[in-house]
Amino acid sequence: MSKNKTQPTEVMFSKIAARYDCCNHLFSLGIDRLWRRRLVRLLSPKTEETVLDLCCGTGDMAFAFAQYSPLHQIIGVDCSETMIQLAQEKFMRMAPRRWMTGKRVEFSVENATSLSLEDKTFDVVSCVFGLRNIGDRTAALQQMYRVLKPGGRAGVCEFSLPKQPAVRAAYWFYLSRVMPLAGRVVVGDAEPLHYLARSIRHWHDSVRLDDEMGQIGFQNIRTTVLTGGIVTITVAQRP
Repeated sequence: MSKNKTQPTEVMFSKIAARYDCCNHLFSLGIDRLWRRRLVRLLSPKTEETVLDLCCGTGDMAFAFAQYSPLHQIIGVDCSETMIQLAQEKFMRMAPRRWMTGKRVEFSVENATSLSLEDKTFDVVSCVFGLRNIGDRTAALQQMYRVLKPGGRAGVCEFSLPKQPAVRAAYWFYLSRVMPLAGRVVVGDAEPLHYLARSIRHWHDSVRLDDEMGQIGFQNIRTTVLTGGIVTITVAQRP
C-alpha cells in the first residue's frame, strides 16, 4: 500500500498505521521487499553519501538502504506523525541487528511539497509508493530536485498496471475485488484498498512520470519494470 500526503488519505491511513506493514507484505505476497532492494541497487548509494526517503511511512525503505548498501546516514520523512512514531519504534527493534552497525537512521515529520531541508543536501532521494498520493506532484518533484546535490540521484518506485491484457485483467480483479475483501479482515476496513486500486488506475492512465521529471530538470531518466509490470521504478539524476 502507499503513504499518503493529502489530508483525507492521511487520516484514512493513520487509522490503519499499526497494520500498515502487515498489509504491505501480505497483499504483495512479500515481494515488496525485493522491490525496495532493487531500488537500492539502482541508486547505488556509497558509504559517504546521505539519503533522504520521502513518504517513508514506517521506514521500510530507509531500513532497506541500511541493510543493502554501505552508506551510513539515512533520513526518512513523512507527513503522518503516526507513521513516524512507528518508524522510530521499528528503529529501536532494528538497532541491534548486525547490518545496522554504524548506520545512522533518523525520522521526522515533513510535508513532501514543502520540505524544511536545505538546498543541495542529499546525494540520493527516494520515494516509494508515496508520490502517487501527493496532490501537488510537481511541487514534490521540485523539492526532490532542490534538496539533491548536483549529480545526485532520485528514485521513485510506484505501482503500475501490466501491459499484457490478460495479465492486467487478472491483476485488476485481484486489486479491485480480492484485496478490498481481504482488507475488511486484515484491517477492518475495505476503503484503503479501494483507494489503492483507484489511485493505481489513475496513475496508470494519467501520469507520465519520466516526462514530468524531465520538465523539472532531471536528466538521465530511466525506467525499470518489475514483476510483470505491477511496479515501475524511475531513476533520474540532477545535473
